This record gives sequence, C-alpha cells and structure tokens, in this order.
Amino acid sequence: MINPENSAQDRDGLPPFVSSWKQLYILMIGTLILLIVLFYLFMTHFQ
Repeated sequence: MINPENSAQDRDGLPPFVSSWKQLYILMIGTLILLIVLFYLFMTHFQ
C-alpha cells in the first residue's frame, strides 16, 4: 500500500526540510504562536 504522505504528487510544493503537509502546518502554527508570545513579552516589557 502506498503511503499518501510520501508520494511524489503530495510532496509538490513542500520545502526540503519537511516530509509532509501536516509537518509544515505544525511548523507554521508553532512559529505563529512563538511570534505572538514574543511580541506580547516585548509589549509588556516596554509598557
């Protein structure tokens, strides 16, 4: 059985450091959460 996460058609458009779309979405959501926390800390420090 072919794993859909690793087929060539499903990998079109993915950067080389992730192996599936799920990993890319997790990375992007994690980055957004980190930025929100950092901007909040920046805001409270300079208030």
